[in-house]
Amino acid sequence: MNTSNDCVVHEIRLQGRLGENTLVWFEDFTVEYSNDGETVLKGPITDQAALHGILTRICNLGLTLTSFRREES
Repeated sequence: MNTSNDCVVHEIRLQGRLGENTLVWFEDFTVEYSNDGETVLKGPITDQAALHGILTRICNLGLTLTSFRREES
């Protein structure tokens, strides 16, 4: 079982500037917009199942993933 201490923060970069209607699907993430037109999401991903769910959501919404990385603590 995972606890909040097991969460690792990840950075997900998506092509384009996502609107409010799309961002509701990523409510556990903070949102920033880069100067090069990407949406940057940062937040916790607790395990492989959560990661799979996020990647499936990105795919189902028709978004383009440009980068995915683990934030170093």
